[in-house]
Parts: sequence; C-alpha cells; structure tokens
Amino acid sequence: MAKTRAGSCPTLSQNERAYRRLKDDIVSLRLKPGDALNESGLCAELGLGRTPVNQALHRLMHEGLVRILPRKGILVQPLSMDEFAHLIEVRRLTEPPCAALAAARIGPEALERLDAILAAAPDDLDAILESDRLFHAVIAEASGNRVLTEVLAGLHGRSVRFWALSLATGHHQAEVAEEHAEILAALRGRDPDGAAAAMTAHIDSFARTLASRLG
Repeated sequence: MAKTRAGSCPTLSQNERAYRRLKDDIVSLRLKPGDALNESGLCAELGLGRTPVNQALHRLMHEGLVRILPRKGILVQPLSMDEFAHLIEVRRLTEPPCAALAAARIGPEALERLDAILAAAPDDLDAILESDRLFHAVIAEASGNRVLTEVLAGLHGRSVRFWALSLATGHHQAEVAEEHAEILAALRGRDPDGAAAAMTAHIDSFARTLASRLG
C-alpha cells in the first residue's frame, strides 16, 4: 500500500482530518491511480480509528476518487480518458463564460488577490495545485454568480488529479504561468471576450498536454 504523509491538525474533526489527508495524497498522486488501500493500514498510518477513516473513504468514493469493492478492498480510482474528455467538455462550456462575467464585474480587491497568487510562484506540486485552485476560485467568485462558483469548485475537485499529472513537467508549468498572466491581463482590462478567449486557450493547453501524457 502506498504511504500517506504523517502529521495531524487538532482543530479538525477526526473525520475531516482523515478525509483531507487522504484526498491530498490522492489528488497530488502520492497515492496513485489503481493503488490498493487497506483500511486497517490507513488507521495505523493516520493514527485514527476505523470509523473516521471509513467515513472519509465513503466521502472520497462519492467524489469519484476511490472505489470500494465489497469483500475485495479499496482502490484509488484509476484515471479514465473518457472522464478526462467529459471534464474538458464541461470546462469549455463553463469556465470561459465565467471569465467573461468576471471581466465585467471584477473589483480591485480580487485583482490584487490574483496578482498576489501569480507573484507567489510556488515551486512544489502541492503549492502549485493550491495556487491554481485559488486562481480559478477567485475568478469564479468575481463572476458574481454563486451557483456557477459552486459548480466550478466541484469541477476543479474532479479535474485536479489530471491537472497534477499535466504539471509533472516544468515545461507545462511555464505555459500555465503565461496563460494565467494572459487571463489576468484580460480581467484587468475589463475585456470579457478576451478573458473568455484566454480561458479557452488555457483549457485547450491543458487538454493537449494531458492527451500527450496519457496517449
């Protein structure tokens, strides 16, 4: 069984601690697609009882990150090219219009937050993934549409393992930095069409990179 990271966060419930730790390890690919998980082993590694670990695993199952097979065990959900294609379709339908709305509605505080996110230039995968999540979350919030913000947060959660795989090369990390800068420039210029086009180009770049790695 692949190893998870040690440590704890005493301010969280045991259920939430188990859930966050396991999800972090899955989405960052420390627990790899197809890895077999042993519930007793996870309890020992996390220093938690069976109930919170079991509840965390069921939450991850509902998010499509693990597969629980009765009387057989638990697997980290394998990556699927079909799921990847469907996620890209949905991102193309939702994120460019969201960027367009944000360009029309964004305020100076959100622009400052986006500047800070891009200026941070994280250099390890966990930090890069969190930076990307924040960048897209701020844009979604700036759209002023709460339903769209919630939809895109769920979409990001389902896409993040593919995103982690695409970011495994420094070349694509540099491309992403440039694409984010172009999106931000369009937002700052209050250019809805430009923001939508820059977001579309960003999604298409992601799709090309992943297709080449999974193909």
